[in-house]
Amino acid sequence: MANSFMDTSFLDRAIRFAVSAHANSERRGKGFPYIVHPLEAMSIVATITPDAELLAAAALHDTVEDTDVSIEQIRAEFGDRVASIVESESDKPGDVNKNAEETWRERKQAAIDRLARASRDAKIVAIGDKLSNMRAIYNDYMAIGNRLWNRFHAPNGMADHEWHYRGLAESLGELADTPAYKEFTHLIDEVFGAKADLIDMSDYEESGDGFTATSYFHKDGARMIKLYNDFIPVAVPQREFDVSRSLLKMGVSIPEAYRLVTDGTRIGVEFERIVGKRSFARAISQEPERLEAYSRKFASMCRELHSKECDTVMFKPAVDRFRNAAKNSRRFNDQQKSKILSFIDSIPDATTCIHGDMHIGNAIMAGDKTYWIDTSDFGYGHPYLDLGMYYFIAYGTDDEEMCNKLYHISVAQLRKTWNIFVKEYFGADADIEEIEKMIAPYAALYMVFFDQYDKLLPGMAEYIVKHLIEI
Repeated sequence: MANSFMDTSFLDRAIRFAVSAHANSERRGKGFPYIVHPLEAMSIVATITPDAELLAAAALHDTVEDTDVSIEQIRAEFGDRVASIVESESDKPGDVNKNAEETWRERKQAAIDRLARASRDAKIVAIGDKLSNMRAIYNDYMAIGNRLWNRFHAPNGMADHEWHYRGLAESLGELADTPAYKEFTHLIDEVFGAKADLIDMSDYEESGDGFTATSYFHKDGARMIKLYNDFIPVAVPQREFDVSRSLLKMGVSIPEAYRLVTDGTRIGVEFERIVGKRSFARAISQEPERLEAYSRKFASMCRELHSKECDTVMFKPAVDRFRNAAKNSRRFNDQQKSKILSFIDSIPDATTCIHGDMHIGNAIMAGDKTYWIDTSDFGYGHPYLDLGMYYFIAYGTDDEEMCNKLYHISVAQLRKTWNIFVKEYFGADADIEEIEKMIAPYAALYMVFFDQYDKLLPGMAEYIVKHLIEI
Protein backbone atom coordinates (compact mmCIF):
# COMPACT_ATOMS: atom_id res chain seq x y z
CA MET A 1 0.00 0.00 0.00
CA ALA A 2 1.42 3.40 -1.02
CA ASN A 3 2.20 5.99 1.63
CA SER A 4 -0.12 9.01 1.89
CA PHE A 5 0.96 12.22 0.17
CA MET A 6 2.75 14.79 2.34
CA ASP A 7 4.40 17.99 1.16
CA THR A 8 7.98 17.56 2.40
CA SER A 9 9.60 20.13 0.10
CA PHE A 10 10.55 22.52 2.93
CA LEU A 11 12.15 19.79 5.03
CA ASP A 12 13.80 18.21 1.99
CA ARG A 13 15.43 21.55 1.22
CA ALA A 14 16.69 21.89 4.81
CA ILE A 15 18.15 18.39 4.76
CA ARG A 16 19.95 19.06 1.45
CA PHE A 17 21.29 22.33 2.86
CA ALA A 18 22.60 20.56 5.99
CA VAL A 19 24.17 17.74 3.95
CA SER A 20 25.99 20.30 1.81
CA ALA A 21 27.12 22.38 4.81
CA HIS A 22 28.54 19.36 6.64
CA ALA A 23 30.02 17.71 3.54
CA ASN A 24 33.37 15.97 4.08
CA SER A 25 33.16 16.43 7.85
CA GLU A 26 33.62 13.54 10.29
CA ARG A 27 31.78 13.24 13.59
CA ARG A 28 34.58 13.56 16.16
CA GLY A 29 35.95 10.17 17.16
CA LYS A 30 33.21 8.27 15.33
CA GLY A 31 34.52 7.47 11.88
CA PHE A 32 31.23 8.34 10.18
CA PRO A 33 29.97 11.52 8.43
CA TYR A 34 28.96 14.40 10.68
CA ILE A 35 25.57 14.67 8.99
CA VAL A 36 24.47 11.47 10.80
CA HIS A 37 24.19 13.46 14.06
CA PRO A 38 21.82 16.25 12.89
CA LEU A 39 19.69 13.68 11.07
CA GLU A 40 19.44 11.62 14.27
CA ALA A 41 18.50 14.80 16.16
CA MET A 42 15.79 15.41 13.57
CA SER A 43 14.44 11.86 13.98
CA ILE A 44 14.23 12.39 17.76
CA VAL A 45 12.33 15.65 17.27
CA ALA A 46 9.93 13.73 15.02
CA THR A 47 8.93 11.59 18.04
CA ILE A 48 7.57 14.77 19.64
CA THR A 49 6.17 16.80 16.75
CA PRO A 50 5.60 16.61 12.97
CA ASP A 51 6.18 20.39 12.65
CA ALA A 52 8.30 20.78 9.48
CA GLU A 53 10.02 23.95 10.72
CA LEU A 54 11.15 22.28 13.93
CA LEU A 55 12.35 19.23 12.01
CA ALA A 56 14.25 21.56 9.67
CA ALA A 57 15.78 23.44 12.60
CA ALA A 58 17.00 20.12 14.04
CA ALA A 59 18.62 19.16 10.74
CA LEU A 60 20.27 22.61 10.55
CA HIS A 61 21.11 23.10 14.24
CA ASP A 62 24.91 22.79 13.89
CA THR A 63 25.38 24.57 10.58
CA VAL A 64 26.12 27.98 12.10
CA GLU A 65 28.28 26.71 14.97
CA ASP A 66 30.33 24.15 13.03
CA THR A 67 30.44 25.35 9.40
CA ASP A 68 30.88 28.59 7.45
CA VAL A 69 27.12 29.11 7.21
CA SER A 70 25.85 32.34 8.81
CA ILE A 71 22.63 32.86 10.70
CA GLU A 72 21.65 35.38 8.01
CA GLN A 73 21.83 32.64 5.40
CA ILE A 74 19.60 30.40 7.52
CA ARG A 75 17.11 33.24 7.96
CA ALA A 76 17.08 34.03 4.24
CA GLU A 77 16.60 30.39 3.25
CA PHE A 78 14.26 29.14 5.98
CA GLY A 79 12.69 32.11 7.74
CA ASP A 80 12.85 33.79 11.14
CA ARG A 81 11.40 30.92 13.20
CA VAL A 82 13.96 28.35 12.04
CA ALA A 83 16.80 30.88 12.26
CA SER A 84 16.00 31.89 15.84
CA ILE A 85 15.99 28.24 16.96
CA VAL A 86 19.26 27.46 15.17
CA GLU A 87 20.80 30.57 16.76
CA SER A 88 19.69 29.46 20.22
CA GLU A 89 21.38 26.10 19.59
CA SER A 90 24.72 27.69 18.67
CA ASP A 91 27.42 28.13 21.32
CA LYS A 92 29.00 31.58 21.46
CA PRO A 93 32.83 31.86 21.34
CA GLY A 94 34.61 32.22 24.68
CA ASP A 95 36.77 35.12 25.86
CA VAL A 96 40.32 34.54 24.58
CA ASN A 97 41.73 36.33 27.66
CA LYS A 98 40.28 33.78 30.09
CA ASN A 99 41.74 30.37 30.93
CA ALA A 100 40.27 27.25 29.35
CA GLU A 101 38.28 26.17 32.40
CA GLU A 102 36.58 29.55 32.84
CA THR A 103 35.83 29.82 29.14
CA TRP A 104 34.38 26.29 28.81
CA ARG A 105 32.18 26.46 31.92
CA GLU A 106 31.01 30.02 31.26
CA ARG A 107 30.14 29.17 27.67
CA LYS A 108 28.21 26.05 28.73
CA GLN A 109 26.49 27.88 31.60
CA ALA A 110 25.39 30.60 29.19
CA ALA A 111 23.94 27.91 26.90
CA ILE A 112 22.14 26.28 29.84
CA ASP A 113 20.70 29.63 30.90
CA ARG A 114 19.55 30.42 27.34
CA LEU A 115 17.90 27.03 27.09
CA ALA A 116 16.05 27.54 30.37
CA ARG A 117 14.56 30.76 28.99
CA ALA A 118 13.92 29.36 25.51
CA SER A 119 10.55 28.61 23.98
CA ARG A 120 9.11 25.10 24.00
CA ASP A 121 9.86 24.90 20.26
CA ALA A 122 13.55 25.59 20.88
CA LYS A 123 13.61 23.04 23.70
CA ILE A 124 12.11 20.38 21.43
CA VAL A 125 14.94 20.90 18.93
CA ALA A 126 17.47 20.99 21.76
CA ILE A 127 16.37 17.63 23.19
CA GLY A 128 17.00 16.10 19.76
CA ASP A 129 20.57 17.41 19.78
CA LYS A 130 21.29 16.60 23.44
CA LEU A 131 19.78 13.11 23.37
CA SER A 132 21.76 12.25 20.23
CA ASN A 133 24.93 13.39 22.02
CA MET A 134 24.02 11.49 25.18
CA ARG A 135 23.35 8.29 23.27
CA ALA A 136 26.83 8.53 21.76
CA ILE A 137 28.42 9.23 25.15
CA TYR A 138 26.61 6.29 26.74
CA ASN A 139 27.62 3.85 24.00
CA ASP A 140 31.25 4.97 24.07
CA TYR A 141 31.39 4.98 27.88
CA MET A 142 30.11 1.40 27.97
CA ALA A 143 32.80 0.46 25.43
CA ILE A 144 35.91 2.31 26.65
CA GLY A 145 35.07 3.69 30.10
CA ASN A 146 36.80 6.81 31.40
CA ARG A 147 39.15 7.03 28.43
CA LEU A 148 36.19 8.60 26.66
CA TRP A 149 36.63 11.96 28.39
CA ASN A 150 40.04 12.47 26.76
CA ARG A 151 38.23 13.16 23.47
CA PHE A 152 36.61 16.34 24.77
CA HIS A 153 37.77 19.84 25.67
CA ALA A 154 36.22 20.02 29.15
CA PRO A 155 39.10 20.81 31.56
CA ASN A 156 37.84 18.58 34.38
CA GLY A 157 36.74 15.66 32.24
CA MET A 158 33.83 13.55 33.47
CA ALA A 159 32.93 15.93 36.33
CA ASP A 160 32.46 18.83 33.90
CA HIS A 161 30.32 16.73 31.59
CA GLU A 162 28.11 15.57 34.45
CA TRP A 163 27.61 19.17 35.57
CA HIS A 164 26.82 20.20 32.00
CA TYR A 165 24.32 17.44 31.19
CA ARG A 166 22.50 17.66 34.50
CA GLY A 167 22.17 21.40 33.91
CA LEU A 168 20.75 20.74 30.45
CA ALA A 169 18.27 18.23 31.89
CA GLU A 170 17.06 20.81 34.40
CA SER A 171 16.64 23.41 31.66
CA LEU A 172 14.67 20.96 29.53
CA GLY A 173 12.34 19.94 32.35
CA GLU A 174 9.32 21.30 30.46
CA LEU A 175 9.64 18.22 28.21
CA ALA A 176 9.60 15.73 31.09
CA ASP A 177 6.48 14.02 29.73
CA THR A 178 8.16 13.05 26.44
CA PRO A 179 9.91 9.72 25.77
CA ALA A 180 12.95 11.63 24.49
CA TYR A 181 13.42 13.47 27.80
CA LYS A 182 12.93 10.27 29.79
CA GLU A 183 15.58 8.52 27.72
CA PHE A 184 17.89 11.54 28.09
CA THR A 185 17.75 11.61 31.90
CA HIS A 186 17.96 7.82 32.08
CA LEU A 187 21.20 7.83 30.06
CA ILE A 188 22.63 10.62 32.22
CA ASP A 189 22.08 8.49 35.31
CA GLU A 190 23.47 5.41 33.54
CA VAL A 191 26.73 7.20 32.76
CA PHE A 192 27.21 9.49 35.74
CA GLY A 193 25.13 7.70 38.39
CA ALA A 194 22.31 9.14 40.45
CA LYS A 195 23.07 10.82 43.75
CA ALA A 196 23.26 8.34 46.62
CA ASP A 197 22.22 9.12 50.21
CA LEU A 198 24.88 8.64 52.88
CA ILE A 199 23.76 6.10 55.48
CA ASP A 200 24.91 5.23 59.00
CA MET A 201 26.11 1.63 58.89
CA SER A 202 25.53 1.26 62.65
CA ASP A 203 21.82 1.02 61.78
CA TYR A 204 22.41 -2.14 59.72
CA GLU A 205 23.49 -5.72 60.35
CA GLU A 206 25.14 -7.88 57.71
CA SER A 207 22.84 -10.59 56.34
CA GLY A 208 24.74 -11.99 53.38
CA ASP A 209 28.08 -11.68 51.62
CA GLY A 210 28.73 -12.29 47.91
CA PHE A 211 31.45 -11.67 45.35
CA THR A 212 29.90 -8.49 43.96
CA ALA A 213 27.80 -7.21 46.86
CA THR A 214 26.98 -7.53 50.56
CA SER A 215 23.46 -7.40 52.00
CA TYR A 216 22.41 -5.84 55.31
CA PHE A 217 19.15 -5.73 57.26
CA HIS A 218 18.09 -2.46 58.87
CA LYS A 219 17.42 -2.67 62.59
CA ASP A 220 13.83 -1.55 62.03
CA GLY A 221 13.16 -4.89 60.30
CA ALA A 222 11.39 -3.23 57.36
CA ARG A 223 14.33 -2.38 55.11
CA MET A 224 17.46 -3.94 53.71
CA ILE A 225 20.36 -2.69 51.59
CA LYS A 226 22.54 -4.28 48.96
CA LEU A 227 25.94 -2.54 48.78
CA TYR A 228 28.10 -3.34 45.77
CA ASN A 229 31.81 -3.81 46.33
CA ASP A 230 33.92 -0.83 45.29
CA PHE A 231 35.28 -2.49 42.13
CA ILE A 232 31.75 -2.65 40.65
CA PRO A 233 30.96 0.31 38.32
CA VAL A 234 28.37 2.76 39.66
CA ALA A 235 26.22 2.00 36.61
CA VAL A 236 25.40 -1.44 38.09
CA PRO A 237 23.55 -0.32 41.25
CA GLN A 238 22.10 2.58 39.28
CA ARG A 239 20.72 0.14 36.71
CA GLU A 240 19.29 -2.08 39.46
CA PHE A 241 17.56 0.90 41.04
CA ASP A 242 16.20 2.21 37.72
CA VAL A 243 14.93 -1.23 36.72
CA SER A 244 13.19 -1.67 40.07
CA ARG A 245 11.51 1.72 39.88
CA SER A 246 10.40 1.11 36.29
CA LEU A 247 8.96 -2.29 37.13
CA LEU A 248 6.95 -0.81 39.98
CA LYS A 249 5.61 1.89 37.66
CA MET A 250 4.51 -0.80 35.22
CA GLY A 251 2.63 -2.58 38.01
CA VAL A 252 5.03 -5.51 38.30
CA SER A 253 5.05 -6.88 41.84
CA ILE A 254 8.61 -6.72 43.23
CA PRO A 255 10.12 -5.64 46.55
CA GLU A 256 10.15 -1.84 46.42
CA ALA A 257 13.46 -0.06 45.80
CA TYR A 258 13.53 3.07 47.99
CA ARG A 259 16.72 4.90 47.09
CA LEU A 260 20.39 4.73 46.14
CA VAL A 261 22.62 4.68 49.23
CA THR A 262 26.31 4.81 50.06
CA ASP A 263 28.44 4.13 53.11
CA GLY A 264 30.97 6.61 51.76
CA THR A 265 32.84 4.04 49.69
CA ARG A 266 30.35 1.54 48.30
CA ILE A 267 27.11 2.35 46.47
CA GLY A 268 23.98 0.26 46.53
CA VAL A 269 20.21 0.16 46.77
CA GLU A 270 17.87 0.21 49.75
CA PHE A 271 14.92 -2.17 49.34
CA GLU A 272 11.76 -3.11 51.12
CA ARG A 273 12.48 -6.19 53.23
CA ILE A 274 9.94 -8.96 52.67
CA VAL A 275 9.70 -10.66 56.05
CA GLY A 276 8.75 -14.34 56.05
CA LYS A 277 9.26 -14.76 52.31
CA ARG A 278 9.58 -18.12 50.57
CA SER A 279 10.19 -18.92 46.93
CA PHE A 280 7.57 -21.07 45.25
CA ALA A 281 10.22 -23.78 44.98
CA ARG A 282 10.93 -23.65 48.72
CA ALA A 283 7.23 -23.63 49.56
CA ILE A 284 6.67 -26.76 47.47
CA SER A 285 9.61 -28.51 49.15
CA GLN A 286 8.20 -27.67 52.60
CA GLU A 287 4.56 -28.42 51.74
CA PRO A 288 4.58 -31.04 48.95
CA GLU A 289 0.89 -31.69 49.49
CA ARG A 290 0.25 -28.15 48.15
CA LEU A 291 2.32 -28.61 44.98
CA GLU A 292 -0.73 -28.28 42.73
CA ALA A 293 -2.04 -25.15 44.48
CA TYR A 294 1.35 -23.45 44.35
CA SER A 295 1.87 -24.43 40.70
CA ARG A 296 -1.49 -22.91 39.78
CA LYS A 297 -0.72 -19.77 41.75
CA PHE A 298 2.61 -19.42 39.96
CA ALA A 299 0.90 -19.83 36.58
CA SER A 300 -1.58 -17.08 37.46
CA MET A 301 1.32 -14.85 38.47
CA CYS A 302 2.98 -15.48 35.08
CA ARG A 303 -0.23 -14.77 33.16
CA GLU A 304 -0.58 -11.48 34.98
CA LEU A 305 3.01 -10.52 34.14
CA HIS A 306 2.47 -11.39 30.48
CA SER A 307 -0.61 -9.17 30.34
CA LYS A 308 1.48 -6.04 30.99
CA GLU A 309 3.04 -3.71 28.43
CA CYS A 310 6.76 -3.11 28.98
CA ASP A 311 8.62 0.21 29.04
CA THR A 312 10.54 -0.13 25.77
CA VAL A 313 12.82 2.82 26.58
CA MET A 314 14.13 1.33 29.81
CA PHE A 315 14.21 -2.30 28.70
CA LYS A 316 15.58 -4.14 25.68
CA PRO A 317 14.01 -6.77 23.42
CA ALA A 318 14.35 -10.15 25.13
CA VAL A 319 15.51 -11.78 21.88
CA ASP A 320 18.65 -9.62 21.71
CA ARG A 321 20.69 -11.77 24.08
CA PHE A 322 19.78 -14.95 22.19
CA ARG A 323 20.66 -13.36 18.87
CA ASN A 324 24.03 -12.24 20.22
CA ALA A 325 24.70 -15.66 21.74
CA ALA A 326 23.92 -17.40 18.43
CA LYS A 327 26.13 -15.04 16.43
CA ASN A 328 29.06 -15.52 18.84
CA SER A 329 28.66 -19.27 19.35
CA ARG A 330 31.84 -21.33 19.00
CA ARG A 331 29.94 -24.60 18.92
CA PHE A 332 27.99 -24.17 15.69
CA ASN A 333 29.12 -23.46 12.14
CA ASP A 334 27.82 -20.57 10.04
CA GLN A 335 25.08 -22.63 8.44
CA GLN A 336 23.85 -23.85 11.82
CA LYS A 337 23.99 -20.32 13.24
CA SER A 338 21.93 -19.14 10.29
CA LYS A 339 19.23 -21.69 11.16
CA ILE A 340 19.14 -20.54 14.79
CA LEU A 341 19.01 -16.88 13.76
CA SER A 342 16.19 -17.64 11.31
CA PHE A 343 14.11 -19.04 14.14
CA ILE A 344 14.87 -15.99 16.30
CA ASP A 345 13.82 -13.70 13.45
CA SER A 346 10.56 -15.64 13.11
CA ILE A 347 9.49 -14.94 16.70
CA PRO A 348 6.56 -12.50 16.58
CA ASP A 349 7.33 -8.98 17.81
CA ALA A 350 5.67 -8.03 21.07
CA THR A 351 6.09 -5.44 23.82
CA THR A 352 4.92 -7.79 26.57
CA CYS A 353 6.81 -7.88 29.86
CA ILE A 354 9.29 -10.77 29.95
CA HIS A 355 11.03 -11.79 33.19
CA GLY A 356 13.92 -13.42 31.34
CA ASP A 357 14.66 -16.01 34.05
CA MET A 358 11.15 -17.20 34.85
CA HIS A 359 10.83 -20.24 37.11
CA ILE A 360 9.56 -21.19 40.57
CA GLY A 361 12.84 -20.15 42.23
CA ASN A 362 12.51 -16.53 41.09
CA ALA A 363 9.05 -15.84 42.46
CA ILE A 364 8.46 -15.42 46.17
CA MET A 365 5.45 -15.22 48.44
CA ALA A 366 4.79 -13.80 51.86
CA GLY A 367 1.28 -14.47 53.11
CA ASP A 368 -1.10 -13.74 50.24
CA LYS A 369 1.35 -11.47 48.41
CA THR A 370 3.64 -12.59 45.60
CA TYR A 371 6.75 -10.89 44.18
CA TRP A 372 9.18 -11.35 41.33
CA ILE A 373 12.89 -11.34 42.19
CA ASP A 374 16.15 -11.53 40.20
CA THR A 375 14.90 -9.24 37.45
CA SER A 376 18.28 -8.40 35.87
CA ASP A 377 17.26 -10.11 32.59
CA PHE A 378 13.89 -8.34 32.38
CA GLY A 379 12.88 -7.23 28.89
CA TYR A 380 10.05 -7.36 26.42
CA GLY A 381 8.97 -9.81 23.76
CA HIS A 382 6.84 -12.89 23.13
CA PRO A 383 5.71 -14.71 26.33
CA TYR A 384 6.94 -18.03 24.92
CA LEU A 385 10.46 -16.78 25.66
CA ASP A 386 9.63 -16.96 29.37
CA LEU A 387 7.89 -20.30 29.02
CA GLY A 388 10.99 -21.62 27.29
CA MET A 389 13.02 -20.89 30.41
CA TYR A 390 10.60 -22.74 32.68
CA TYR A 391 10.45 -25.72 30.32
CA PHE A 392 14.27 -25.66 30.09
CA ILE A 393 14.72 -25.97 33.85
CA ALA A 394 12.01 -28.65 34.09
CA TYR A 395 13.37 -30.90 31.32
CA GLY A 396 16.95 -29.70 30.81
CA THR A 397 18.45 -32.38 33.05
CA ASP A 398 17.65 -35.56 34.97
CA ASP A 399 20.25 -34.72 37.64
CA GLU A 400 18.49 -35.14 41.00
CA GLU A 401 21.32 -33.62 43.01
CA MET A 402 21.34 -30.47 40.88
CA CYS A 403 17.55 -30.19 41.01
CA ASN A 404 17.53 -30.46 44.80
CA LYS A 405 20.34 -27.94 45.13
CA LEU A 406 18.70 -25.34 42.88
CA TYR A 407 14.99 -25.88 43.49
CA HIS A 408 14.82 -27.99 46.69
CA ILE A 409 12.54 -30.59 45.07
CA SER A 410 12.93 -33.74 42.94
CA VAL A 411 13.01 -33.83 39.16
CA ALA A 412 9.62 -35.56 39.17
CA GLN A 413 8.12 -32.84 41.35
CA LEU A 414 9.58 -30.11 39.15
CA ARG A 415 8.11 -31.69 36.01
CA LYS A 416 4.77 -32.08 37.75
CA THR A 417 4.76 -28.33 38.47
CA TRP A 418 5.33 -27.73 34.75
CA ASN A 419 2.41 -29.95 33.72
CA ILE A 420 0.05 -28.23 36.15
CA PHE A 421 1.40 -24.85 35.06
CA VAL A 422 0.59 -25.57 31.39
CA LYS A 423 -3.04 -26.45 32.17
CA GLU A 424 -3.48 -23.33 34.31
CA TYR A 425 -1.65 -20.98 31.94
CA PHE A 426 -3.18 -22.17 28.64
CA GLY A 427 -6.46 -23.62 29.89
CA ALA A 428 -7.74 -26.96 31.14
CA ASP A 429 -8.13 -28.30 27.58
CA ALA A 430 -4.51 -27.56 26.63
CA ASP A 431 -2.65 -30.50 25.08
CA ILE A 432 0.59 -30.65 27.08
CA GLU A 433 2.43 -32.56 24.35
CA GLU A 434 1.49 -29.99 21.69
CA ILE A 435 2.42 -27.11 23.98
CA GLU A 436 5.82 -28.67 24.63
CA LYS A 437 6.48 -29.05 20.89
CA MET A 438 5.70 -25.34 20.52
CA ILE A 439 7.89 -24.30 23.47
CA ALA A 440 10.84 -26.65 22.82
CA PRO A 441 12.69 -24.28 20.41
CA TYR A 442 12.48 -21.50 22.99
CA ALA A 443 13.99 -23.81 25.62
CA ALA A 444 16.77 -24.58 23.13
CA LEU A 445 17.52 -20.84 22.87
CA TYR A 446 18.38 -20.81 26.57
CA MET A 447 20.79 -23.67 25.99
CA VAL A 448 22.46 -21.62 23.24
CA PHE A 449 22.64 -18.68 25.62
CA PHE A 450 24.09 -20.60 28.57
CA ASP A 451 26.60 -22.32 26.29
CA GLN A 452 28.53 -19.02 26.31
CA TYR A 453 29.31 -19.36 30.00
CA ASP A 454 29.39 -23.03 30.88
CA LYS A 455 29.72 -26.48 29.39
CA LEU A 456 26.39 -27.83 28.20
CA LEU A 457 24.97 -30.78 30.08
CA PRO A 458 24.79 -34.13 28.24
CA GLY A 459 22.18 -34.13 25.50
CA MET A 460 21.73 -30.35 25.27
CA ALA A 461 23.77 -29.86 22.10
CA GLU A 462 21.70 -32.56 20.41
CA TYR A 463 18.52 -30.89 21.73
CA ILE A 464 19.56 -27.60 20.11
CA VAL A 465 20.21 -29.33 16.81
CA LYS A 466 16.86 -31.12 16.91
CA HIS A 467 14.70 -28.14 17.87
CA LEU A 468 16.48 -25.18 16.25
CA ILE A 469 18.62 -26.46 13.40
CA GLU A 470 16.78 -29.44 11.95
CA ILE A 471 13.30 -27.90 12.20
